[in-house]
Amino acid sequence: MYKIRPAKKDDIKDIINLVKELAEYEKMSDRIKFSDELFQNSIFEKKYAHILVCQHSEKIIGYAIYFYTFSSFLGRAGIYLEDLYVQPKFRGNGIGKQFLAILAKKCIDEGLGRLEWECLTWNEPSLKFYYKLGAKNRDEFFHLRLDGKELENLANFIKD
Repeated sequence: MYKIRPAKKDDIKDIINLVKELAEYEKMSDRIKFSDELFQNSIFEKKYAHILVCQHSEKIIGYAIYFYTFSSFLGRAGIYLEDLYVQPKFRGNGIGKQFLAILAKKCIDEGLGRLEWECLTWNEPSLKFYYKLGAKNRDEFFHLRLDGKELENLANFIKD
């Protein structure tokens, strides 16, 4: 039996281990830069994001991290799904779809305009799964990012 519920502080070690599993699967383990304390503080103290976990026989086997966004064109908020991960041996049981259904219902119940996320271009199994649900690729946009030195350089540009 699978149960999806909001994460609790006691779940943090399991969640962090799953985040590291996802990073390994996505060939991005070298990008993990957080401490356990920073991760926990960001979620449970500062509430920068929210986490749902899937529990099976008292073991956490999947998670979804999400946060709220805002669309100026819609004039209302939406949800951005940062991560959706289910351990490989538990895939194919509808857990991923259930995570997405819970977030879709949250959007509907809260009057939000959309649920959105990204997927790596090479991740064919996930892309097929998402397209089957009716998700659309927003190929008219580039995903841009500033981090590290470039972020610092731009921040230093502020004129007093």
